[in-house]
Order: sequence, then structure tokens, then C-alpha cells
Amino acid sequence: MLSQTLALLILAAFLHAFYHALYKKSLDKGAFAWWFILVASVIYLPVLASTSLRFPREGWLCIFASGVAEAAYYIATSEAYERGDLSVIYPLARGIAPLFITLWAILFLEERPTNVGLAGIFLIVLGIYLLNIRSCAHLLDPLRSLKGSSSRFALLASLCISVYSVLDKVGVRYVPPLIYIYLVLVVALALFTPYILLTGRGAEIMVEWRANRASILVAGILILFAYLLVLTAMRMAYVSYVASVREVSIVFSALLGYFLLKERYGPIRVFASILIFLGVFLIGRAA
Repeated sequence: MLSQTLALLILAAFLHAFYHALYKKSLDKGAFAWWFILVASVIYLPVLASTSLRFPREGWLCIFASGVAEAAYYIATSEAYERGDLSVIYPLARGIAPLFITLWAILFLEERPTNVGLAGIFLIVLGIYLLNIRSCAHLLDPLRSLKGSSSRFALLASLCISVYSVLDKVGVRYVPPLIYIYLVLVVALALFTPYILLTGRGAEIMVEWRANRASILVAGILILFAYLLVLTAMRMAYVSYVASVREVSIVFSALLGYFLLKERYGPIRVFASILIFLGVFLIGRAA
């Protein structure tokens, strides 16, 4: 993988981790997500004034389909967090996504990761899974929980991540990345809003704004910019590699949790972080 591509992904991962640390502190995850998508849609609205919206039909199809998958991801994540613990939900939602993405990329995009690249993806997935395990005694908790609704929503979120990642790889062939991700967020907002209203979160929306408006504004600025970096990287490398490397954000998130939220960073997290960085190194050598 080219050094500039890797640098884009590492920066995107840090920005993603930073606004997810803010997300993690929110009172209502669904309301917070709705707000930062809305803020991004308003702040970046001027980008539409500088471009024509005459894109090929394939580009519009990718924008709409990716927006649907993004909205479904936010809904599934909100439902999962309402029902289960972060230590169970997060390894399933984020850890399995690179496996789905690699499968779709091989089947539909004709990507052919090398053996070294596949080994790097495996190490990253394993590291992600371990990173949020409380202790060795809880090693199988996420897998044991698969019968529960929270884990099923986490798996749905993982599937949504894989779908919109592959769609985005195709979409940026037809639409400039900044315009593309902006329009995807607008579609996601249009579909996510009815869910927020139908689940009776009207009061929570205003409470969330009053409690966390500064964090919402920061997250709204970062979400689009961070994903713009990812889309730019997708133009240079396999989506299976890009999607896996961007998950280094989970290590940054754990570190930010340790320094900002005073969360524990025990031996398992250290080992998991080493696995993830080793996986990134292998992908960097393979691509």
C-alpha cells in the first residue's frame, strides 16, 4: 500500500476515533447520531454550489443505496446499544465487517488480496474482537450472545458497514468523493429521521443538543472529512485493505477512552492493539 494511502487512512482512523469518543459520551446514541449527521449536512452544504449534479446513473444508484445502508447502520447500532453492552456489541459490529467486505470485494469487485494481505486482515479482525473483551473469562461472551437481539442488531450493523463500503468503492468512480459522501449523508439523514421520530426521541433530541452541542458540532465537522479521506484512499487501493486498515481507529478509540474517559487499558487491549498494528503493517507490505 502506498505510504500516502496509509497516511490518509491513519489520519481518518484518528479522526473517526475522536468523534466516536464524543459519541460514546452522549446521553442518547440515536439522537446524537441524528444531530451530527444534520450538522454535517448543513455545514458542508456549500460544496453543492461548486459542482454540477449531472452524474451517471450508476453514481446516483450508489449514492442512494449507500445512504440506505448508512441509515440502516445507525438504526441497527442504536438498537444494539439500547439492548446490550458495548463490550459485546462493538467486537461483533466492527470486527466482522472487514470479513464481509473482503468477501463482497472478491465476489463482486474481482479483488484478489494476496496471502500476506489476507493474513493482515485476519490479524486486524482478531485484534478488533479482542480489544473490547473485559478479560479472558469473557473471551466468548460476544459469540455466546448471538441468540440475543442486541447481537443480531450488531451483526446487522456489521453487514451494513460492509455493504456501504463496497458501494462507496464503486460510487467514487462516478462521483467526486466530497460530493458523493455529502449526498450519501443527506440520504441517510432523510431515512434516519423518521426512525428517530417514530421511536419517540423528540424530547431526547433537544436534551442531547443542550447537553452536548459542542461535541455534536465537532462530530458533524469530522464525520464527513474523515470519510472523505477513506474514499480518497479507496481510489488507490483495494476496498478490502482500506476497510481493514481504517479499523485502526478502534485502537485510537480505546486509547482516547483511557486518556479522556479514564477507561481501563489492560493486557488484553495491549495484545489486541499489537495484533491490529501488525495487521496494518502486513497490509502495507502486501498492497
